[in-house]
Amino acid sequence: MQATCTHLDQVADVPPGAEVCETCVTMGGTWVHLRQCLVCGLTGCCDSSPNRHASRHAREADHPLLRTLEEGADWTWCADDDSLMRRVADGAWQAVDPFFDAGLWYARRALEEDGVPLPFAPDLTTPEGFPLGSWAATYAGRRRDGTLDPDQARELEGLPGWPW
Repeated sequence: MQATCTHLDQVADVPPGAEVCETCVTMGGTWVHLRQCLVCGLTGCCDSSPNRHASRHAREADHPLLRTLEEGADWTWCADDDSLMRRVADGAWQAVDPFFDAGLWYARRALEEDGVPLPFAPDLTTPEGFPLGSWAATYAGRRRDGTLDPDQARELEGLPGWPW
């Protein structure tokens, strides 16, 4: 699904992010994860960190686009629009729905490895606590309402035996 962020025109060609939160280093602070401003390139600490320098920078500098620097992750967050997105191979921006993505992963595992049949029981929860039955009902409901993204519909229809 296409990203709806209204700030993508601010994305600049920034160098790779730093390996530290420079503000935390200066003040002797610590961080959990790092985020890089896609407007000016500044690297700051995430909102799980004590000082939340990346979000503070986004607000104070009016630079709302923050890219994660976590290994294996590829998302960008718009602090103003409160939206997650990622850049795809053709350079376009695609919205990210973490609940959908997590559910799709758990659904594939349930079908392929655990042999759980479709349709999923409404109260089905994975051993980790993910509400797989509610997840399936949520996206089936969005299809009924006409609000399901076509890309998500294709992903669901790709699951063997997916029932609408």
